[in-house]
Amino acid sequence: MPALTPRGYPYSVPGDPADIPQALEDLALAVDTDVEAVSQTIIARPAFRLTGTTAVNMPLVVPSPSAFDNAVMSFNQTDAVTGGAMTPLAGPVTRVIPALPGFWWIQGIVTIPRAGAANLDAIGVSIQTASTTLVRHNTHIVPPATDGANNLVVTSGVFMNGTTDYLEMVVTINKTATSLGSFTINRRYLFGVRMTET
Repeated sequence: MPALTPRGYPYSVPGDPADIPQALEDLALAVDTDVEAVSQTIIARPAFRLTGTTAVNMPLVVPSPSAFDNAVMSFNQTDAVTGGAMTPLAGPVTRVIPALPGFWWIQGIVTIPRAGAANLDAIGVSIQTASTTLVRHNTHIVPPATDGANNLVVTSGVFMNGTTDYLEMVVTINKTATSLGSFTINRRYLFGVRMTET
């Protein structure tokens, strides 16, 4: 009689009949039954994915008295929400509130056009919390015009209380003069997954 692994998978021992097809079938059926049972216990983690589709022209004030300009990105489209991660968007928002407390893994992506603004030295994206604490920041020099569109990606983890804590994604431009030629922020995405159970 075949022996069993701790998960119940049968395997032949020296005293078993030499019936390889039957042994393989028994193993395959045991694996299939086990995987099916395990799959029924898997629950998707709470997660959300949002998209902002309205272009943002930078800088917000022209000419700006500063070498830096910031713009809080807005999101107007709910791509996916699982596990009660948040309430689907009812319109454009700049503050995203995860609906469950715990530790969240967050990723933000901003699509920027190829170089097309005079005096633009660098552009960065950050994810900030309600208290404006910097969660993570990523800065890039301006890509060459031949690169086409480029993505700025920023990821981090942050504890959220599930009620008042919110996330903002901020784009910062660094320029050598107070005047900046036309520069547009295109699509942006915000993705969050709750990593803890409580």
